[in-house]
Amino acid sequence: MGIRVLIVDDEEVVLESLKKIVEHGGYDCLVARSGEEALRILQEERVDILICDIRMPGMDGMELLREVRAHFPDVDAMMMTGFDTRETFLQVIEAGAADFIAKPFHQDELLAKIKRIVRERELKAELLYLSIHDSLTGLYNRRYFYQRLQEEVERAKRQGRHLALVILDVDHFKDYNDSHGHLDGDEVLRTLAQILASSIRQNVDTAYRYGGDEFAVLLVETDLEQGRKVAERIRKAFADKKIDHCTLSLGVASLTPQGGTMEDLIREADEAMYRAKRSGGNRVAHTQTLRERNAL
Repeated sequence: MGIRVLIVDDEEVVLESLKKIVEHGGYDCLVARSGEEALRILQEERVDILICDIRMPGMDGMELLREVRAHFPDVDAMMMTGFDTRETFLQVIEAGAADFIAKPFHQDELLAKIKRIVRERELKAELLYLSIHDSLTGLYNRRYFYQRLQEEVERAKRQGRHLALVILDVDHFKDYNDSHGHLDGDEVLRTLAQILASSIRQNVDTAYRYGGDEFAVLLVETDLEQGRKVAERIRKAFADKKIDHCTLSLGVASLTPQGGTMEDLIREADEAMYRAKRSGGNRVAHTQTLRERNAL
């Protein structure tokens, strides 16, 4: 998906000129003739970069910049003005703009500033990806698991929805590593990660490398029985790979509104997983829902 730029200026000639330059640079372009119109577009359309004149009737550029920073923090802003002073530059940067350009400006200068903003956006996205993903499997990592689980627990309680958690562990993985080597062991974990990703709903459920050969799957709006079925599907798909003696032990727990905390859910799923492992592995164990357990 390409970078989309929103240009805001009350002068039609400036708008048309800037639009041609931006599109010549290979970017999608939207235009607005006032700050109020720009806010409407921002609410309805995906925008990556805002280029805005500071001096406009009605809502001026600085007021628009404050609104963007408050409500659309992922949008990078470049401010324009006919007054090229250090005070103006400092003012817009301190207000949260990514860059500043003085009128009149050359096409090459504007495109160079846009390219710099794009490179910084790409770097931020890469750093964010690395901070929340496991480098070996590509799944989300343990740190992001706790963050996302807390969010989903709160949402489930607020909306009165179910939430299921599956924690799983590879049976006999240490023996496999010792006999085949760590490179083959890593391939087992990558294979399991692919199975997890293909066994859950994309953009709804999430899978995590919880640590070592332990993984977690968070199933949104899913009750205990539905969670058990997903876990069984994962178990069977991995068993079908016939990787020596490696199988899966899976524990499933479910949360209903007012039924417990994030810590409760993790503990219940973890205990169920260890119960599956103590029973010989290659199986799914589950708990009662946390509400049912608390009612006993």
